[in-house]
Amino acid sequence: MSTQITRKEFLEYVRAFNAHDFDKQYSYYDDDVILDLPDPQTGKLRGKKGIMAHYAPLFEVAEEVLVPMHLAVDGDNIFYVMESYFCYNKKLDHGVFGYPVEPGDIIKIRVWAHYQIKNKKMYYITCNLFQKWFLGKVSLKEAVAESRTRADDEFKSFT
Repeated sequence: MSTQITRKEFLEYVRAFNAHDFDKQYSYYDDDVILDLPDPQTGKLRGKKGIMAHYAPLFEVAEEVLVPMHLAVDGDNIFYVMESYFCYNKKLDHGVFGYPVEPGDIIKIRVWAHYQIKNKKMYYITCNLFQKWFLGKVSLKEAVAESRTRADDEFKSFT
């Protein structure tokens, strides 16, 4: 039995994230997983419960959509570049990366992530920010479609 996560399995994890299928998403994590996020307000999240405690309130105020751009799977390491969109449904003084937001505002980030795998589970995830943009009130569907035009061919129609 393989101890690695396949490319197909990783993309199912991304789909589960986008669908807020938490049971499936969290099934890929080691119980003691560490998620090191680039947002200085957040930092390191520890364990499945720590990740859930971060994302549950975020998903109450914003929809987040991940768009895969590039993916490399090499043994127990996965390197992933994505563009992520946060579409807010309420006014906040501080959305991701400190941007104040109102309903309908979108923040876009481009990040890379390195996933370390052990026994078919993600046990350490490091994310790092390339760029961030406050897009304001634009069409989420059109913004995601624009990202897909720049993605690797296999991700142009990823859903």
